[in-house]
Amino acid sequence: MGDNGIFLFLWNLYIQNKILIISLILILILIVSLFKRFRRNKKKKADENIVVRPITDVNGSDQEQLEELNKDLKLFGFAYDPSQDIFYSLNECWQRKFGYCRLYDEASATLSMIIDCEPIHFRYNGKKWLLEFWKGQYGMTTGGEVGIYYTTAPDINIPGIFNGTFYYSVKDEDRINMSFTLKKNGNVLLSRSGYHWWLTGFKLGEFSQPSELTMDIVLDMHNRQMAEAFVRGLKETGYGEDEFMLKGRRVFIHFDKPHTQQPFTKNPLTVNLMQSNNRSFCEAYHYLTSSYVNTLDKIAHIKQQAPHMYNHIINMGKPHQVFESFNKIKGFLKIQDLEEEE
Repeated sequence: MGDNGIFLFLWNLYIQNKILIISLILILILIVSLFKRFRRNKKKKADENIVVRPITDVNGSDQEQLEELNKDLKLFGFAYDPSQDIFYSLNECWQRKFGYCRLYDEASATLSMIIDCEPIHFRYNGKKWLLEFWKGQYGMTTGGEVGIYYTTAPDINIPGIFNGTFYYSVKDEDRINMSFTLKKNGNVLLSRSGYHWWLTGFKLGEFSQPSELTMDIVLDMHNRQMAEAFVRGLKETGYGEDEFMLKGRRVFIHFDKPHTQQPFTKNPLTVNLMQSNNRSFCEAYHYLTSSYVNTLDKIAHIKQQAPHMYNHIINMGKPHQVFESFNKIKGFLKIQDLEEEE
């Protein structure tokens, strides 16, 4: 029997038993419909018996999370500001006792900090001063810094290790009111202000190239004389009239491309390697926390599920490794200088 024969046979069967076949089809549709409804009702009852715990029951309230995070961060010299969703350095942090020397900037690139460094040197009131700006990628964060230091001590010369000036972090009474706005491709990322010796701000999970970032900085010097001395330092560094403005004792600076020679460790090989690593960490952070909106919830989740990444997060900014070179030079610093400046 060919295909046509089979078709004719089925058609005749249908014509002869039309009512029966239609009835069977309707019964089958009804059975399927009832079965689907039964499964839906069963699933609904099961779902009603599931108690979904609020996220605050799992991670704690925002205030509890903030207190716990800042407790952990304090050991590293930082705190978290939920109003801007940024991290910042504390005035009284362990980094303060290490002052500054060029070796710190040289160590940065090898520790995943691919940043533009801009030291401005000047003399005022019988001391050598240093005001330095930094911007770029600090591991898993994009950030900026402004630091102020001084010294009355002579330069130190350690053959094969360091030849230059070691500066001390300024005392509280010598801090200045400073502020900066960090922008990425013209868009504001964060703003910071206050009387400080080391003003910083860092945005977690943001990946940037230093060339994408600019800083608009405002510095209120102690007086007009100090402001003029600093401006001379800016000009000697290479800043043009269109990059700064002096108004009374206040100085405005636009920091884009650095004018000073960058650390020799910040070479193409190191930059490419470290930035690839930094980008991967940022992407992993966003992937692991994609179910959360609040940064505090994200960090609490990371702390529970990826403690290694959590340690990487809270060890931000300039970690202990940056200051290891201090141990190489501290023996060449005069004890009286340390006592006088600290």
